[in-house]
Amino acid sequence: MFRKVKRVIRELKVRKKERLTIKPYPDKLVVRPESIISIATNASLSIERSFEVNASWFADKHRRYKSELRLAENSTLRCHSDFKLYQGASIYVAPNAVLELKGERGFINTNSTLNCFCHIEIGDDCGIGDNVTIADSDHHSINGKNPTAPIIIGNHVWICSNAMICAGVTIGDGSVVAAGAVVVKDVPPHCLVGGVPAKVLKENVEWKW
Repeated sequence: MFRKVKRVIRELKVRKKERLTIKPYPDKLVVRPESIISIATNASLSIERSFEVNASWFADKHRRYKSELRLAENSTLRCHSDFKLYQGASIYVAPNAVLELKGERGFINTNSTLNCFCHIEIGDDCGIGDNVTIADSDHHSINGKNPTAPIIIGNHVWICSNAMICAGVTIGDGSVVAAGAVVVKDVPPHCLVGGVPAKVLKENVEWKW
């Protein structure tokens, strides 16, 4: 599967070189077994160090889920350092949307979902736990409100399992989103938030890996 995906990407580069932007280091896109990859020929994929799809904390024989990376027409994914999409996690970037993975040591853990319909940024040293949902669109307008708005996740942010990050939210540097929280408004830096909807539970938080 890994060789097949690399071959398809190389063929796309040859056939649509002027339309498909993959920086000239194909080995930087590391595609593990049981991955689903769909990259439109006019999507822009830029990887400065490495982007690993369907990474695992275990040996390959324990890889139980499929990860997905889907880039729609005219979408953009820029990975400025090292990023891992762990087994079962998925990323979808819609037409004309932009996903920026800015920092080092970032990852999205098992069975989490990131759907980018407008603009999402994830900063340096961010950990996104299991079964997290990040989506910058609610898809349906209520009382005429625009359902789509950018999400900005700062540096050194920890998003715990089963949390949901909703459209229009900015999460400040160093903050922690508790398990099961639904974040519908901005989170100040160095705060612990939790609940439905999420509220500040503690200030001046410092956390370490």
